[in-house]
Amino acid sequence: MKNFVTKENLNHRLMQLFILVAHLVLLKWIIYTLYEGGVLPFNTLMYHFLGISVYGGVLIRFCAWFYNRQYLKELEKNGHEPKLEE
Repeated sequence: MKNFVTKENLNHRLMQLFILVAHLVLLKWIIYTLYEGGVLPFNTLMYHFLGISVYGGVLIRFCAWFYNRQYLKELEKNGHEPKLEE
C-alpha cells in the first residue's frame, strides 16, 4: 500500500480518481432519476434517461481509450511492439 501512489504513477492515479468520481456522479443521477421517476413528467423523465445513456456511453468510451493508451505506453516502455491480431 505504501507504493500505491508514487511520483511515476501520480497522473495515472489522478485519472483513476477522476473516473471514480465520474462514475459516482452517474450513479447518483441514476438513483435520483429512479427515485423521482413517479413524479417527474414523462418528457423530463425520458430526457433524464437519454442523458444518462449518453453520459454512460461517453464515460465507457473515454475509459477504454485511456486504458488502451496506458497499455500501449507500457508496451513501448518495456520494448515490446504492439501487435494487431489478424
